[in-house]
Amino acid sequence: MKAPEPMTTAAAGAFPLRRFAATRISQSIGSRLRMPGGEGTIEGVYRSVVNIRWGEGLLTVAHEGMGGVPNGILVDPPIAFDQIGLVLGMRAQCDGTALRVPGASMVVFLAAAASWSPAMPVVRGLTMAGRSERAEQALKLAAEQAPPVGLGPLLVGLMDGRTSVGSLGRASARSLAKVVEALAEGQDERAISAALPLIGLGPGATPSGDDLLVGLAAGLAVTDHPLAPVFAAGVARNARGSTTSVAESYLLHAGRLEFSEHVHAAAVAVLTGPEAELGRAVTAAMAWGATSGADLLVGLLVGIQSSAPGVAGRLRACGDEGNVAT
Repeated sequence: MKAPEPMTTAAAGAFPLRRFAATRISQSIGSRLRMPGGEGTIEGVYRSVVNIRWGEGLLTVAHEGMGGVPNGILVDPPIAFDQIGLVLGMRAQCDGTALRVPGASMVVFLAAAASWSPAMPVVRGLTMAGRSERAEQALKLAAEQAPPVGLGPLLVGLMDGRTSVGSLGRASARSLAKVVEALAEGQDERAISAALPLIGLGPGATPSGDDLLVGLAAGLAVTDHPLAPVFAAGVARNARGSTTSVAESYLLHAGRLEFSEHVHAAAVAVLTGPEAELGRAVTAAMAWGATSGADLLVGLLVGIQSSAPGVAGRLRACGDEGNVAT
């Protein structure tokens, strides 16, 4: 079916009507959007993404090319959202058939959208040794491309056992080592407590510690770790009001083992993809934001092999004060 025309001219002096067609809607939010009477407030406007405060959560409208997000609607055409008059604080409304921002003459038609599941698929059939081998291959590839900021140095330090990981990497490694030890001993509450210092750790819209925790939950989920649901839910409970709104939203969905499409792709590629596909997946992951990809990969690759011997020890070594340059 042909999508609506992207623009039609409005009255003189008014914004032209911007029409978008929703292509996919996350199953996590679909039922709420289909109910008439929903309202929200524009909280963030970027070229390819609009974040809307919707009740107690965050609703994201993103270009289809961004890939599925657990709290989002994907739309076409890819007109730059930051060029169409959207302003922070503008009211958004949904009547069950369309999402509208009257102040910017923007409308997103929902009827033709496909439903997309953010639930992480489970990869079965690999031994712990097999999972660890594949995670180590991905770690090597990631370390070769790691940025010098965020948790990029921690990827390198985990790989070579020598590289200084910086204060952020040191703090993250110490907390993550405690989480891994608690998970190995089946102590879910201790694992949750050990993860709390990571919430909101670092600068940016999605702090490094939060990206790491999303990745860790994804790694546990894709390998069907028995403590994945309770650990992720516990972290999510503690994230409310403790980090940025965007990071909080990702952690809340991770608490239900729901993740962005690119996280699905990376996790499955690490465990099942041929060498070329694994390389492409790691390269793509490293391109997410300034450091978000590297930060998330730390958690993902540790989560995938969390039960392997020596993982906690390597993390402790990276967190050792005497092994890290200031």
